[in-house]
Amino acid sequence: MMPKIFYKYSEQSIVFTDLDLQKNEIYLQFVQRLMKKGKKSRAETLFRQTLQILEQKDTSSDNVFALLEKAVKNTKPAFFLKKARIGGTSQQIPSALDPKKKEAAAVRALLQIATEKQKRNAQRKDSKTTFADFLATELYEASQGFGAALQKRDELHKLAEANRALLTQRWW
Repeated sequence: MMPKIFYKYSEQSIVFTDLDLQKNEIYLQFVQRLMKKGKKSRAETLFRQTLQILEQKDTSSDNVFALLEKAVKNTKPAFFLKKARIGGTSQQIPSALDPKKKEAAAVRALLQIATEKQKRNAQRKDSKTTFADFLATELYEASQGFGAALQKRDELHKLAEANRALLTQRWW
């Protein structure tokens, strides 16, 4: 049984099969995050549509997965803020993230921003844009070094910088 061909680039002879996609960790993370109620095939279809739109947006790049990895790399936060109760008040204490959690936080942020944009746009009745369009736009912007996901990461870093005096209160 031959594996399904997913991507075939017209300029080059690069072909991605389903097996190649199953090996790509970032692809799998996006699919897992997009999946709702166990409908993995639906999530895969949605993300494949996103990759096709992303390919159309960026004609200069020869590989969509390189663009995807660059977007995730640009949005990786270095810190997270954990709430701790100190002296009767709740404080946010910064802590470093390990590489797997950085990647997961970046994927979560990209999907959250795309979802928020879709919800804002859903209020318009004449709009026919799909979630795949919003996600592709956000991924493209993140790979180019601007966009809402990078702003979110920068805000998190500013909060961590402002609360760095509380590092002495960390016990974990």
